[in-house]
Amino acid sequence: MDVRSYTREVQLLIGEIQNNRGKNSKAVLGACDRLEEIGASLKDDALLGYAYFSRGETYYLLNNAKNFYTQMLGCLGPLEHVHEWNYVAMANNMLGIVSLNRGNAPFALDYFIKAISICHDYSLPDIEWMIHLNLGSLYLNIEEYQKALNHTEIAYRYVTSHQDMDDYTECLTTTLLGMGRSYLKLEQISHVLEIEKKLKVECMPFLQDNEKLVIYCFFARTHDLMKEFEARDYWIEKVNDQLSLMIPIMDVFDDFYDYLEMLLNIEKYDDFFETYDILDELTKHTSIKNLERKLLTLKIRYFRRVGQIEEYKISSVLFFELSEYMERDNRLMVSNMIVMRNSYMELTQINRKVEEQNTFLQKRSETDPLTGMYNRLKLNDYSEKAFDKALINRTNIAVEILDIDYFKQYNDNYGHQAGDECIKTVAKILIEIANEDGIFSARYGGDEFVIIYEGFSREMVETKALDLRERIYNSNCEHRFSLTDNRVTISQGICYGIPKDDETFFMYLQGADKMLYEVKEQSRNNLKICDAKELYTKG
Repeated sequence: MDVRSYTREVQLLIGEIQNNRGKNSKAVLGACDRLEEIGASLKDDALLGYAYFSRGETYYLLNNAKNFYTQMLGCLGPLEHVHEWNYVAMANNMLGIVSLNRGNAPFALDYFIKAISICHDYSLPDIEWMIHLNLGSLYLNIEEYQKALNHTEIAYRYVTSHQDMDDYTECLTTTLLGMGRSYLKLEQISHVLEIEKKLKVECMPFLQDNEKLVIYCFFARTHDLMKEFEARDYWIEKVNDQLSLMIPIMDVFDDFYDYLEMLLNIEKYDDFFETYDILDELTKHTSIKNLERKLLTLKIRYFRRVGQIEEYKISSVLFFELSEYMERDNRLMVSNMIVMRNSYMELTQINRKVEEQNTFLQKRSETDPLTGMYNRLKLNDYSEKAFDKALINRTNIAVEILDIDYFKQYNDNYGHQAGDECIKTVAKILIEIANEDGIFSARYGGDEFVIIYEGFSREMVETKALDLRERIYNSNCEHRFSLTDNRVTISQGICYGIPKDDETFFMYLQGADKMLYEVKEQSRNNLKICDAKELYTKG
């Protein structure tokens, strides 16, 4: 998604989401809500899909599976429509993780396969390695340990060959632990010890204490397998010291489940319940009944082992109730999977038609459906070429942004249908002027429009901009709720100049936006033009 094509508010919202991701969930969710409002008003699938995706990702980190599932399924259609395949692949990957946690490996496999297929089709190796890692977890769950190892090794090779990637240490840790879990199941002690050494040397010195918890669990299991009980008990104590409610449980549940199973088997019951109680609270927060049920099986085994018959009976009844709930949950997953598969089949058919009717669909994708004008997609393409041409030929170019004065008041009082007609009236005049003078114009979003003047002097640009304002005024479109006139008027901001090597079209667009902002702050129903060199000199 090219954020440069959006308004200042949208860019700030996207920046807020990216800067607070994984740090401040409240800020992310608030920004997503506002971004969704804007996306809905503009009928912009890219913004809608990104808002749903970012909300889903946040709920995932908050261990809130119910809200995660709704948001991630909601993002697929819009993001597929605008071909944001990286986000589509990541969404399917996370849906696979949650489906696996819900106890439905076939559904998880479908999500993972779709995600890998997208990665292959659109060359996304930086996402594909994560899916292989999760496929490793899936095969571990169904006790296909060698297949699990094969997939995890693919992920490990990618990570170690990209040491400049973001969060390299965390990614390396995750892949090493994935391989380590497989080696433990296969009881390949030499490989387990090799993984332990790598974790101690290459990962632990660079991780926060809470990020080491899963490593401690792995070390405890390693030394238990080797019958080195003193070392095992040391790592158990380390887990007890660091365990908290801040664990992203959906990412590490299997690691802790294996660790709890070890504690139960070696009859470390106090340590078992100390860890169990925290994980039980975390899994209840996810609303994933399969995780609760898996944990409960360990408690049932404990009650049976120590002869606590009444507790054993109560837990068994709860196990049955959770199983019934899971059946209902899985029926909902079936419904969602059918919708997803149908969506994917429809997408395949659409892509085939795109290949057959490329010219027609390209023109359609570049046109705003309400006004018939060019849209932002065409603006992005045209502006880049126009600016490059002006840069090479050292010719003048001007960028104008205009909007309708007090358009919100117009919409609120006359209604949205009348508001659409008002926008169409302005668009019709813009199209007429573009046809007469060979000037490019596009709908930028809402009641905002962009015009590109190529090869005109500053005086000619100003004359044409004033002519546009007069034509719109003379269209005599009533606006009794405007604070400047009794009919529809516009405000205009223009940035003009001969481009330099270090300047971009986006800088001119920002300059025009700044002029528009100043007009709206001062009076509205006016025009303000600046030379690009003056703008940057003033800062």
